[in-house]
This record gives sequence, structure tokens and C-alpha cells, in this order.
Amino acid sequence: MPARTKTAPKLRVAVTGAAGDLGALLLPRLLDDPGVEKVLALDVAKPHPEPGLEYRRVDLTHHEADRALAEALEEERIDALYHLAFIWTPRTRGSIAHELEVAGSMRVLEAAARVKLPRLVVPSLTVLYGAHRGHPALIREGAPLRGCPSSRFVSDKVEVENLVRQFRDRHPETRVLVLRFAPILGPSVDNPATRLLSRGVIPTLLGFDPLWQVIHEEDVASALHLALRAEAAGVFNVVAEDPLPLSGMVHLAGGRVLPLPRPVARTALRAIDAYGGTGVPPDLLDYMNYSWVADGSRAKDDLGFVPRHRARDAVAAMRRS
Repeated sequence: MPARTKTAPKLRVAVTGAAGDLGALLLPRLLDDPGVEKVLALDVAKPHPEPGLEYRRVDLTHHEADRALAEALEEERIDALYHLAFIWTPRTRGSIAHELEVAGSMRVLEAAARVKLPRLVVPSLTVLYGAHRGHPALIREGAPLRGCPSSRFVSDKVEVENLVRQFRDRHPETRVLVLRFAPILGPSVDNPATRLLSRGVIPTLLGFDPLWQVIHEEDVASALHLALRAEAAGVFNVVAEDPLPLSGMVHLAGGRVLPLPRPVARTALRAIDAYGGTGVPPDLLDYMNYSWVADGSRAKDDLGFVPRHRARDAVAAMRRS
């Protein structure tokens, strides 16, 4: 008799922040995955109803959210948790963002430790490396997260990564994957990069044209899905392979740059921000000054991630949208 092939058990997956941008990208892939038995959305807002999607209301800003989350993970026998409850635009008031991201992540990690969660996937951003003079040509995952001290939007995410690293060191029973995404572009996401490139005229710094990386939203969904079964763990830079000068990205998106001296550019960005949003708040001006280009080879080698969209295609999609 032929040997029977052992069938892998189906996975039970939970997602915090399921109603947000990243949740909207990931959920369809999980629901279409024949190897996923259950998808549980954990959020304050209820995602759009889909066959196979279950929902529990969990408010990560509540002081007892860790208990509610642990109960849900244990009762539903969750194999993998995607913690996607992050704010991807600096428009949200800083105190609310800090409570959700930093305090909320602490509660997620406490719940994960309590139930000995098998797998945890957390998104992050390559902007956490900061834009500084002296960066190597390609920034690897072990580089320090120098961030942008004047930006609470960036600093909160650096703090979350530090919490996740401490959790990973203390709880080897949990396979932890952190995906550091380049700025995400696409028709369904709202973040500083998409708002910047949607403008017709963009103030930039006179004499500087740094290299930028981006990633198409469909590739983001692919990388998140790959993290569900990856044998590797740790941190992965997830980027498109062809960085472009900022001026080239603006041109591809259908806009034009307006190079200004730094004080004037800061004033211009502040003025635009006050009248409808700029995409890059004035305290993120350094990202228009110096390049920060992340090395995506580990994601390719260990995660199996190969981007389908080049950076110029992701930027051109902004023009079409």
C-alpha cells in the first residue's frame, strides 16, 4: 500500500486591528487560504462581514484588554496572531496613538505570554532606522533604530519594536516575526507617503534628492501571508528592489518638486499641513534630506518574499488612483 501523506493541521489565526489598512489587505488572503480553519478579528471596529470571518470586540486601550485578549486566544486555540493595531498616519492625536500602540502592544504581549502563543507577527517600518548622514548603502536588520526623535509618530513605533524584542528574548516558545515595511503605496492605504505623492507640487530641500524605497500594497499582503508559515523568525526588511530619487518618485506620481531652503521648506510644509494635510509633517523633514535604503535580502532568503511590483510601478499606481 502506498504511504499516506501526512496532512498539515489547519491553522487558527487572529488579527488585531483587523478593520485597518493592513487588516483589509491581509484578511482576504487568510480567508482564501485552504490551510486556515478560522480567522478571528479582534478590534473595536467590526470589519466588513465575510464568510468565515468571526469577530470579537477588543479595545487595546482598555486597561484589562490583556485579559480579554488572552481569553479569546485560549478559547479559540489560536495558532498565530497578527498584531496590526497600529496607526499609519501622524494625523491621530499623539496621546491616543501612544495608548493604542505602546500600551496596547504591551497588553498584546502580556496576553501572548500568558497563553504561550505559538506565533506572533508584527508590522513595522523602515523609517525607524531614521534618515541620517553616514548610513551604509544598504541598512541591514541589525542596524540601530535611530528614528526621528522629534516625531512621536516614529518614536512610538521604535518603542514598540523594543518591547517586541524584549518579549522575543524572554519567550522563545513564541516564533516572532517583525516585518519592517518601506513606505506602503497603493489605492487603499492612507499614510504620509501616499498623501505626499498625491500632491501636485511638493516642497523639498534645496540641494538634496535622497533615495527612497517604497512597497506596493499587494506585496505587503503577500509578505504578511508568508509570515504565517515561515520557518524563520526575527526581523525582516520588506522593500521593493529599486530605490529611486525622491524627485523621480514625485515625477512618476504626476507631481513636481519645489526645492526650497530648509527653513522655508519647513514653513511651507507646516502651512500645507494646516490646510488639509501634507503627507510629510515638518518634523519628518530629515527623510527629504538623507537616504535610508534597507537591505531586503533576508526577506527573500528566509521568508521567501519576492516583490511582484517594482518601486516605479508602485509609484505609478498612485498616479492612476
